[in-house]
Amino acid sequence: MTPDFPAPSTLYRFFVSYGETDCMGVAYYGEYLHWFERARGQLIRERGMSYAGVEARGLYLPVREAAVRYRRPARYDDALAVRAAVSEWGRASVTFSYEVWGPPEESTLIATGSTQHACTSPQGRPVPTPDWLRELFSAD
Repeated sequence: MTPDFPAPSTLYRFFVSYGETDCMGVAYYGEYLHWFERARGQLIRERGMSYAGVEARGLYLPVREAAVRYRRPARYDDALAVRAAVSEWGRASVTFSYEVWGPPEESTLIATGSTQHACTSPQGRPVPTPDWLRELFSAD
């Protein structure tokens, strides 16, 4: 794992399913964003709140930008781990960074990426990043 990755972070572990692959048994490129979403949700949950809880407090986090750099192919039935953490705060946004690690034993960097999320009201209007959200991700 990359030593300078932001903290706190989480590791979302899973196996690549058959349905996530193409006819060559390679993980379809769009699945990586699903994996990022699952890791991000796990990170929020581990910090003491679900994403539904974030929305219940009147904050929505729609994706403004997403990037993935594919380094090696992930294949059907590979054991993968997606590392996720908050990497940047904006006035009305938050950016998450991701690393996808694969076999053998989570030692191969498969992909890296990021998603930037706007902080909005339920009506979709930008709102300042709330202090409670920043505190949720403060280092232990």
